Amino acid sequence: STGFPFGVLAYLVTRADAKGVPRLVSVPLALAAVEMTIPALFPWYLAASLHTSPVLIQTADIGGPLLLGAALGLTHAALSETWVRTGPWHVRARPLVWPLAFWLLSFPYGYWRIRQVDDEARTARALRVGVVQQNLGLMQKRTDPYLALDRHLEASRNLERQGVDLLVWSESAISFRIPEEVRNIRDYIPPWDLRTPVLFGALSVRGDERSPRLYNTAFMTDATGAIRGTYDKVYLLAFGEYIPLGETFPQLYEASRNSGHFTRGSRMVALPIPGGTVAPLICYEDILPRFVRDFQRTADADLLAVILNDAWFGDTAEPWIHNALSKFRAIEQRRDLVRSANSGVSSIIDAAGRTVAQTGTFRRENIVGTVHLRKRSTPYRHLGDLLGWAGVAFCLYAVFPRRKAAAAS
Repeated sequence: STGFPFGVLAYLVTRADAKGVPRLVSVPLALAAVEMTIPALFPWYLAASLHTSPVLIQTADIGGPLLLGAALGLTHAALSETWVRTGPWHVRARPLVWPLAFWLLSFPYGYWRIRQVDDEARTARALRVGVVQQNLGLMQKRTDPYLALDRHLEASRNLERQGVDLLVWSESAISFRIPEEVRNIRDYIPPWDLRTPVLFGALSVRGDERSPRLYNTAFMTDATGAIRGTYDKVYLLAFGEYIPLGETFPQLYEASRNSGHFTRGSRMVALPIPGGTVAPLICYEDILPRFVRDFQRTADADLLAVILNDAWFGDTAEPWIHNALSKFRAIEQRRDLVRSANSGVSSIIDAAGRTVAQTGTFRRENIVGTVHLRKRSTPYRHLGDLLGWAGVAFCLYAVFPRRKAAAAS
């Protein structure tokens, strides 16, 4: 339940109160610890509430979403303290000094960082990217894989006529299982006549016939159809793509026949694109700040791309929430980001978290936009979630009782 973390937060703040810790200290630190450590099937952060205000969220490249969440917690704690205090207004308003200082500094910082992003775009290598969204039903790709293939090829030919340098398809856009010995996609799929590099998702199978291993894979082809690289999804979604302890207790898969049985990938690897490299995140991976940080520390790609399928959630707010959460990865890593979702939201987001183009949901729609290949690093990539770990240390202090004074001898 989304209410559970706030219950834990209240408990931690209460324990800190008992030790005389001011809430202007306890609330932001406890909130950072709670957001970092409490597991969630679909992680989200308080910072996401600011995703429509690019200037305010540029500090995510320093401390990630935890820094912004802590600042929001500090703001609310200060407002609460001001409300309950008595006395002259200038005394009551003293708690507001600290959040006001943060937000007043975040404005010039945000404008400065956005200007940097725009200045870099004038000299960085630019690519015109075509994003394909074909809105195929959950089972439609499996029951009629040739329809899915024909639609993607047709849409891509239309985008090629508009002049694009790179095409991005969604997760499992191709429903055929691609064996590891395939070196050129045209040999395996003869109708493939595209002359543009394509990043697409498909299932890959490896191992012998008696014990094949299935992977959720991103493939990168070049203009000739040659497969230039692959990435197997590393962070699998529990119960959707695998069942915890399923290898130890195979009967779990018998009881949940709709759960996937994928093998976890072993490498975080960038794939080649014209003029640079791309980090090919798959679905769920783009909402995990620490995972994307680790990916970029390993691969240092010039562009982020996400291939995904949110059709499982139906016509709900989830696709829009997922898109909003991914904006923070662009800021944290200072990379442009391209998202291709089977049923939307597909989007192109720049390194300042601003939407360049996006689709709607549950309709066939393609977009074209320009991205820039960037090299800049960020404090967040080097420092990570230091604030979260500071919060964990504080919570341990708040929870454990004080040592009793030694008895007089």
